[in-house]
Amino acid sequence: MGLFGFGNYDKPGPGVSKDEPPKAAPIRFFEILARKFSKLVQLNLIFMIPTIAVFILMVALYLVPTHFRVSISGMYELDGWASFVVPIPLILLSPFIAGLTYVTRNFAREEHAFVWSDFWDAVKGNWKYFLLNGLICYSVFTLLSFALLYYYSMAISSWIYYIPLWLCVVVALVFLFAQYYLPIMFVTFELKFTHAYKNALIFTVAGFGRNILVTIILVAMLIAFLNIPLLNITLLVYVLLLIFIIFSFISYLISFAVYPVIDRYMIQAAKRMESGEKEEQPSGSVEEEFPGLFSQPSADDEDEDEEDKYVYVNGRLMKKSEMKDNHQER
Repeated sequence: MGLFGFGNYDKPGPGVSKDEPPKAAPIRFFEILARKFSKLVQLNLIFMIPTIAVFILMVALYLVPTHFRVSISGMYELDGWASFVVPIPLILLSPFIAGLTYVTRNFAREEHAFVWSDFWDAVKGNWKYFLLNGLICYSVFTLLSFALLYYYSMAISSWIYYIPLWLCVVVALVFLFAQYYLPIMFVTFELKFTHAYKNALIFTVAGFGRNILVTIILVAMLIAFLNIPLLNITLLVYVLLLIFIIFSFISYLISFAVYPVIDRYMIQAAKRMESGEKEEQPSGSVEEEFPGLFSQPSADDEDEDEEDKYVYVNGRLMKKSEMKDNHQER
């Protein structure tokens, strides 16, 4: 059914030969983008369903006549309602990022995905973590917005305020970098929420170069998006980009860039645990750099070794013991 073939699932496609030598990352990025472009458009259109609903809620909130002014150190005045209340419905959009992430993660690692069904299955299976993370993102955004504006206004009168100002900038960047990894971990691993955040914070360092590169690309995209020549069709260009490609492309970009870091530090480490490799690791290895990621069980846990091994189930890495528990619940 072509571009809009939501039900065309009979053939998963030719895939990639195992014997084919790996290509440079930029080449693979654009090759996958070209092959999956129609599916990315389809994915974006699906994501627009909840996006439009959230947009309507935000407009309705904006039209409520309860706007109030917020003064920050007497220098800045904001529409508090529009700045901090109207964006609240965006929290409800966060569970649907699970669908975006699951499909684009599969594309990034060159695996097949049934766009329509996999999107909604991922939302259904991961909505709690994504909703909680959306609430955290909103809270952090609100606090950092106040803090940055406050310390910037105070720094004009005293240089000492530049210290907390730059600390806030660092916290904002670390939090942003962590958000690149959290969605992929949520849809790939059976982890506690706090453990996922711990790993994401580790990845802000382990994948620092990739994090900077992704951020630069996203900022460049934003600048380009805001500087489309002011023609009569400008609004139409914005709308078309939003409806057809922008959300799925950003998700694909992030998934392609950061998934190798997760694969190296978590998936490959878990596979070594599953295969029972116990040989001494070389200096500078994953286990030596970041011992908290999938650390090996102690000798006292020999009876639980078998059930603590990690296996793939429906695209998710989980312990055998958890797989048995889930099966019994069903």
